Amino acid sequence: MSAETTTNTTSMSSRTYRFKFNATFMGHLKEFSRLHKFDEPVTFKDNWNVWCDENKDIIKDEKDRLKTAGYEGDALVKMYKSARYYFKNKSNEKTKPKKRRQYIGLEPEFRDAIDDHIDNVAMRREMKPSDGYINFMDDSKNSAIIKTETLRLESYNFKKDEILAKFKKTYKNRYFTIQKNN
Repeated sequence: MSAETTTNTTSMSSRTYRFKFNATFMGHLKEFSRLHKFDEPVTFKDNWNVWCDENKDIIKDEKDRLKTAGYEGDALVKMYKSARYYFKNKSNEKTKPKKRRQYIGLEPEFRDAIDDHIDNVAMRREMKPSDGYINFMDDSKNSAIIKTETLRLESYNFKKDEILAKFKKTYKNRYFTIQKNN
């Protein structure tokens, strides 16, 4: 192995930017935060100091583990901030996913008109996607298909600004896809 190869493999090693607590210690920290969730800041700090005195062994073990992993900061400060600002304010309730509206795609004829415009106008004139979209919307050749597609989407209760946003997003996505494939 040459010196150059050794240098390249050494520089490619990844650096850790987030040091996480081990699961056992995190369980203790979460439990402390849960118990003192509603404490005033001064009371929280006092209870933190008591908790640290009672749990010296697990704190020392976790500090050593973090240091071995390469953590250079003050592990006790990291523990306190996690307990005080993260775990204490974290909700235990599961959030319900939002009900999404059924996806309504654009008609193939409309997408074909977009593709045709991108290939024959926007790419040939080297237009930016935003300029190509404006040109597409202003082109009188496309007015009939734009009107038809707008009416179709309005029948699905889309608002005018939602329709225009959908047209713009579709145009730009197709522009980049076509550009990537060329």
